[in-house]
Amino acid sequence: MSDEKSVLAKYGRNKAVLIVALLLASLLATGFVWAYKKVHIVADGQNYTVNTLYKTPYKILKQVGIALNPEDEIRLSTASVNNGTVIEVFRAVPVTVTYQGKTTSIITGKPTVREVATQLGIPGDKVKLVPGDETRPVAGMNIRAVTLSEKIEEQEIPDLYQVIRQPDATMEKGTEETVQDGENGLKKATVRVRFEDGVKVSADVLSETVVVSSKPRIIRVGTRDTVDTSRGAVRFRDIRWMEASAYLPADGSGRGLTATGIAARRGIVAVDPNVIPLGTRVYISGYGMGLAADTGGSIVGNKIDLCMDDPSEAWRFGRRTVKVYILAE
Repeated sequence: MSDEKSVLAKYGRNKAVLIVALLLASLLATGFVWAYKKVHIVADGQNYTVNTLYKTPYKILKQVGIALNPEDEIRLSTASVNNGTVIEVFRAVPVTVTYQGKTTSIITGKPTVREVATQLGIPGDKVKLVPGDETRPVAGMNIRAVTLSEKIEEQEIPDLYQVIRQPDATMEKGTEETVQDGENGLKKATVRVRFEDGVKVSADVLSETVVVSSKPRIIRVGTRDTVDTSRGAVRFRDIRWMEASAYLPADGSGRGLTATGIAARRGIVAVDPNVIPLGTRVYISGYGMGLAADTGGSIVGNKIDLCMDDPSEAWRFGRRTVKVYILAE
């Protein structure tokens, strides 16, 4: 009986040891599973995803078979390697950096132009980088570090005169008359001047004080759109100064007919249809009312030919500049 108890006790102890061993194995296996991390890698234009137990990015890259050169650099998306961390590899490229007249050639794996500048000890304050700070360096890139500066200056600047246009119903529409010439005044201004590498690029007026006031230019502008004729006041829509000549009804073909087929007579005028359309009523100073109903080979542009009944009147008229009102009716 005592032997049976001894066997049972021994069996119980072995069973307990086995259970403990199984529990330890389970805990170890579970722990390893928990220790694995899924890490993403961006390198050489490729994307990789790896499950890893490593905590250092360099061992993880080696696990994937990605070799780094001495100047290459890496960046992590998190402070340390965790599940979901992205490791990005930046291959070193040759670039040149110009700063304060000196050009330096380096091979760098820095991911941004700003970090390249910092690598060379170029300050971040009052320096503009071209291309911009966050630009990724590429092989052969020339980076310019432009020194920014500014100073405050006191300057004398003109107080520019204004132009005042005063409507005047006594003057014809389209006419103007200067009644007072403008004169610039003088202002003292506080100006902020900005420089890039010592070259002035802009200036902003911070404040200004008028020392000598300007005098405006005053112009009277005609608004009257009627002209007095033998038939009373007639509205016009435009005025042209034209070179005028005279012709007789029998001139040209000798039949006394115009280009529009109506009989030539006083009051019929020949025009360039591209300037004054045929059928337009006009008023000519020194001649009177007229109808644009004829053309002529020499009547091109701002020229007009006035039909007259009396040869002596036509001869006396000759050739002169006349004021032609294009009537609105």
